[in-house]
Amino acid sequence: MTALFTSLNNDMLTPYLQTLPKHYRSLEKSSILIIGNGPSATDSDHGKLIDSFDQIIRINNYVTEGLEEQIGSRTDVWVNGANQGLVKRKDTPDNILVMIPPAVLEHKGDAIHDRIRRRLGTEQYFMLPIDIMEQMEQECSIDRPTTGFFTVYFFYLLGLDVTVHGFDFFVETTSHYFDSPLKRWLKDKGFIRKAGKHNVQGEKTFIEDLIRTKKIKQL
Repeated sequence: MTALFTSLNNDMLTPYLQTLPKHYRSLEKSSILIIGNGPSATDSDHGKLIDSFDQIIRINNYVTEGLEEQIGSRTDVWVNGANQGLVKRKDTPDNILVMIPPAVLEHKGDAIHDRIRRRLGTEQYFMLPIDIMEQMEQECSIDRPTTGFFTVYFFYLLGLDVTVHGFDFFVETTSHYFDSPLKRWLKDKGFIRKAGKHNVQGEKTFIEDLIRTKKIKQL
């Protein structure tokens, strides 16, 4: 794994932290929890523990309503890929970070912002520039990573105190914790295809190595 960090590492991206909007610069001294959307996110009643973190980061179509005992109630940063399946939120967080695969950014150019505003329902967001997205994709050697992987990798590279929870990498099931029983069944039977374009096993190995080597923590 070490070879993957020869040109893109904490020393390179930590200074980049100071160029981000004010809220992200404040993360430098914060305990950060990044919550994935895997079914394991709701396996235990960790709500109070989750809400004790300084900053809670959630991804794409996360849900907290009715699940506060399991996954907490607060969302300080919402990271999303502004993808086609993104649901407009009634409880839009103040801090929105958009991460879009480089291939899509190259194809859409500045026109991507019209799509983002339409799908988010707001103009108040910060999008990572294509050069940062390209470097991350190249250095992790994983083609078109998921938004969840990009999120963990990015905040790790910023040199922050990162803990992760609820990242199942679509192993055994391709469903999310907020899916209805019917939707979960349809996904698991292959009627609804998810994650086929992603190297989920590569992502799993990569993140587990960061945990094993204590570069990030697991809840």
